[in-house]
Amino acid sequence: MKAKILIADDHPVFREGMIKIIGTAPNLDPALSAGEGNLALNLITEHEPDIAVLDISIPGLTGIEIAREVKKRNLSTRIIILTMYDDREYFGEAMESGCAGYLLKDESAVEILLAIERVLSGKKYISHSFSDLILSKTDEKEKLKTGPVNQLTATELQVLKLLSMNKTSTEIADEMFISFRTVQNHRQNICRKLGITGHNKLLEFAISKRNELNR
Repeated sequence: MKAKILIADDHPVFREGMIKIIGTAPNLDPALSAGEGNLALNLITEHEPDIAVLDISIPGLTGIEIAREVKKRNLSTRIIILTMYDDREYFGEAMESGCAGYLLKDESAVEILLAIERVLSGKKYISHSFSDLILSKTDEKEKLKTGPVNQLTATELQVLKLLSMNKTSTEIADEMFISFRTVQNHRQNICRKLGITGHNKLLEFAISKRNELNR
């Protein structure tokens, strides 16, 4: 059975292009589309597609507002945000809203399909381009503020390294042969030692340290 996908974007040419890209995958069915946010939410509520790919700035309800409603209504649809913005604030809002994916609009067809497949499997996906932007925009003040990673234990460093590779806590637990709760404890300890506060700030920090952690 094909996974049902909804595409929501107010630019018809882009929307049709996405439908064609997704339609090339034998296991995906881009059956639903919308050019306006309220319609997109109505379609999600009525049909509960497996994945909804939403433009972050679609007219009406924005992609993030739709994601919040989906989370509030406890719908099964998983949300991937599409955006032209490389702003961390938008990224943080998307993650807090329960989005499972975050893609820049200029990604290749291959990465778009990879993101959908990953989110379908219950994981999260962050655009490689956006991860690189976070990495390149990390300045020295932020590095000083968050503190040196040499304060961390070997296990905490491994958790941080896996986070920098966009691994979820569940994936980290499986890879390190520890419990999910233990991973969460390590994450809390890392935040405490490095003075990191705020939702998803640890993920941003891990991505910014990717090169250092993977030497």
